[in-house]
Amino acid sequence: MTTWHSALLGIRTSGDYFISTFLFGLMFGIAAAAIGIENWHALLMSASVFTASGQFAALEFWTAPLPLGTIALSVALVSSRNLLLGMAMTHHFDGHSLQRRIVWLFLLNDPGVVNSFRMGAEVDRLGYVTGYGVSMMTSWLCSTFIGLNAAHLFADLDLGAVDFAGPLVMATMMMLFFKGSKSKPTPWIVSGIVALILFEFGSADYLILLGSVLSGMMVAIVQVRRDYG
Repeated sequence: MTTWHSALLGIRTSGDYFISTFLFGLMFGIAAAAIGIENWHALLMSASVFTASGQFAALEFWTAPLPLGTIALSVALVSSRNLLLGMAMTHHFDGHSLQRRIVWLFLLNDPGVVNSFRMGAEVDRLGYVTGYGVSMMTSWLCSTFIGLNAAHLFADLDLGAVDFAGPLVMATMMMLFFKGSKSKPTPWIVSGIVALILFEFGSADYLILLGSVLSGMMVAIVQVRRDYG
């Protein structure tokens, strides 16, 4: 199956997550409007960053003057799970141009990666994840726009950032026990266990995120070194 046909397949099979992403986008639009971000700023953020949990984390620190360093660090920590996703998909980059890889990296999304490993071997996984990402991006932008313009209906709700992002990342880790993946599940298992342990000890959200991702990366690196010497 060609990259183009795989991308179309990704779009067609993204229906369930299109809906859930739409709901998260509504929440982000409402939360962004509640703290006074202008509509075009919020839409630009969604179009250029495309990371739900990272954008919610940024809202937590959106005060004047903007603490750019704190925002960058929080977004990096929340989005660090993409390091593990990238490691799981590395060998699927083979045979693709740099331009295609850049597009794929921009549209990288958790459910697309998960579902790509459920497809048959004939599917181009990089194309599939790209198509899935196009669908998610469309859902995210449309729902953000609606949320921004419907915020006045939800003025009393508190849709805060890191409290939402932490459980989202932990749930993402558990989603990655997908059937048929060629990647060993050990890094994901370790990440989930470490996250739960840190949570039980009352650790800060950013420590849970950092600890779970770093532990998973270390296990993955050890596995690669063991397999390839």
